[in-house]
Amino acid sequence: MRTIEVEPPYPAFADRDGQPLEDGYINIGVANLNPITNPIVVYWDIAQTIPAAQPIRTLAGYPVYLGTPSRFYVTSDYSIQVKDKKGSVVYTSLSGNSFLSSAGSLVEDATGTGTQTVFSVSFNPSLIFINGVYQNQNTYTIGGGNVTFSEAPPVTSIIEFVF
Repeated sequence: MRTIEVEPPYPAFADRDGQPLEDGYINIGVANLNPITNPIVVYWDIAQTIPAAQPIRTLAGYPVYLGTPSRFYVTSDYSIQVKDKKGSVVYTSLSGNSFLSSAGSLVEDATGTGTQTVFSVSFNPSLIFINGVYQNQNTYTIGGGNVTFSEAPPVTSIIEFVF
């Protein structure tokens, strides 16, 4: 029987006291640079059609888009700075932020082209999913900073590398 991890549908941000970050600010920028002075494009959808204005605001700890808790997406490693409603820094991270899931796992996403079999990754993944389906270890190899699939993931498929 397959085991599926249940995760919250949206990322949650905490204030310094551990409570949900109310009316907070999230800035996303170029990796290894100040995210406020070096912003990158952030999207509200995985298809990259709805750009998010920065700073992204929080409500009850969740990033919000049009008043609704939402996920947001970037296309590369990034820096992040989170501030509380008074503008005090809650935390800053300048690199290695491909995506930190609510369970504390680092996740990098890629999109399948239908022909590409080799994908560069920052770390060796412990789990791999394609369109949410767990991939058995006999369907890929890991080495030299790359994951090589025995068959190319389908075109526009979402590939998650979990570390």
